[in-house]
Amino acid sequence: MEFLHAKGGKLYCGAQPILLRGMGLGGWLLPEGYMWKFYTKCDRPRRIEALIERLCGVEYAASFWAQYFATYITEEDIAWIAAQGMNSVRLALNSRLLFEVAPDGTATFRASALHLVDSCVAWCKRHGIYVILDMHGAPGGQTGQNIDDCEHNRPELFTNEAHQDTLVEMWKLLAQHYREEPAIGGYDLLNEPLPNFFGEYAPKLLPLYRRLIAAIREIDAKHLIVLEGLHWATDFSVFDGMTKVEAANNLLLQFHKYWSAPDEESLAPFLQTAKRLNVPLWMGEGGENNLPWYTTVFPLYERLGIGWCFWSYKKMETPNSPVTFAQPNGWQEILDYLDGGAQPSRSAAIAAFDGLLSCIRSSTYHPEIVNAILRRPPLRIPAEAFDAEQIRSTREIGADFRSTSRATLLYADGHIGAGDWRRYGGEPQPERERMLLRLHEGDCVAYRIQATADPRAKITVHRHGSGTLITQYDEADSTLIWVRCTSSTVDIEAVEVAVTE
Repeated sequence: MEFLHAKGGKLYCGAQPILLRGMGLGGWLLPEGYMWKFYTKCDRPRRIEALIERLCGVEYAASFWAQYFATYITEEDIAWIAAQGMNSVRLALNSRLLFEVAPDGTATFRASALHLVDSCVAWCKRHGIYVILDMHGAPGGQTGQNIDDCEHNRPELFTNEAHQDTLVEMWKLLAQHYREEPAIGGYDLLNEPLPNFFGEYAPKLLPLYRRLIAAIREIDAKHLIVLEGLHWATDFSVFDGMTKVEAANNLLLQFHKYWSAPDEESLAPFLQTAKRLNVPLWMGEGGENNLPWYTTVFPLYERLGIGWCFWSYKKMETPNSPVTFAQPNGWQEILDYLDGGAQPSRSAAIAAFDGLLSCIRSSTYHPEIVNAILRRPPLRIPAEAFDAEQIRSTREIGADFRSTSRATLLYADGHIGAGDWRRYGGEPQPERERMLLRLHEGDCVAYRIQATADPRAKITVHRHGSGTLITQYDEADSTLIWVRCTSSTVDIEAVEVAVTE
C-alpha cells in the first residue's frame, strides 16, 4: 500500500487517482445508544457503561466490554468489506477509551484499546483497506451531544482550553505511532464539531484545526489530514478563512449527508469550497435511509469525483445497514426500564447482555444494501436517479429536484415542490413522494450499473403512458444503460436490473 495524498483537487494513491469507497465502523470503539435501540435514554458510551454496571455489576461489566470489543468488529468484517469492492473504513475513536489522561492533561495510550486499533489496521492492511482514524469523541466533547460521549451536554472542548491541549497531545501520539504506516489513510481531526445551537464557539474551530495540523506536521508530513465542517459536518463556512496556500498541506475536506435531497444542487456549497481551495472532497458519513435514496446519492458522489463512506456498517435489527444483529431475548425489559419501568433482576440483565454478545457473533449480512450503494444488480433504480441525459423537451413544473436538469420530474400524485427524504429506519418511499421521469419523443437518459453489458442482465423499465421506449448499452461505456423515448410520451417510475442464470 502507498500513502494517500491530495494534489490538484484530487486524491491519489501513489501516482494513481483513487476514489474512496468505504464503511464507517460506528458502534464499536464508541458505542452509540441508538444502534442498540436505546436512543436518547441511554445514548452515549459513559451512560451505557453506567447502565451495565448498575444492572449487572462492575465485574460483569468489565467482562462484557472485553468480549464486546473483541466481537463487534473482527477480521471477518474487514474481509467482507473488501470483498464487496470497498477500499476504506472510517474508524470512530473515543478518546476516553483510547487514552489515559493524567490530572495535568498529559495523555498516554491505554494499551488494551491501542491493541484494538492496531489489530484493525493490521486486518485492513492485509485486505488492502485504508483506515481513516476518526476522532469521534474528543476530550470534553466537540458537539455537546451524545455522539461525542460528552459528560455535560456542552462542547467543553471549546470552553476549556485544557481539553484542546489534551487533544493536541492525543493527535501527536497517534501521528507518532502511525507516521510510517501507509494503511492509515488519514487523520480525521474532529467528527461533526459544533452544531448550530453552539454557534457562538464556531470562531474557535479553524484556529484549533490550524493548531492540530501544525502539531501533526511536526511529526508526520506524510499522512492526509481530514477536516470536517460545522453543524454535523454540513456547514463549510468554517473554511471561509482558509487560504489556498494553507490548504495545500495534504488536506481533505469532509462533509456528511443525511435525509436531504440526493442531488448535485444540495452539494453546491461543498463543491464550491473544495474548488476554491483546490482540495479533494469526501462524503465521510451518510446513510440511515432507504434503498432508493442509497441508489440515487452514492452514484452521484462518484459521478462528481467525490469519495464516500457509508454510515453505519453494523447495528441492531434494522433493514438499512449492510450488517445487522438481532435484538436479544430479554432486551425489551432493558428498554422498558430505560422508559421508567421496573428494574430487571441482575440475572435477567446479565442474560440480556450475554444475548447481545451472542447476537453480534451471529450477525446477518444484507447484500441488497451494498447492491444499492454500488449499483450492483439485482437492483431497482428510481427513474430520477439518471446519470446522463439528452433532453430535447422543455422542463415542466413539478418536483423541486435536480433543478438544473432539463428533464421533467413529477410527483405521481400531482403535487409540486420539494421532496421529503427522511427515511430514518429504511422505510419504503411513501406514495406521496413517488417520483416520475417524463420523457417525450427524442428524450433519453442513462443509468450506470456495475454489470457491463452482461447478456444475463434483464432490464425492465417500469413505466406509464402509450409511448415507446428502447433500452441499450452505451457503445463507448458498457456500464451505461440508455433509455430512449421513440414516440409520444412516457412516464418512467424505475429501471430494474435483474441477472438471470
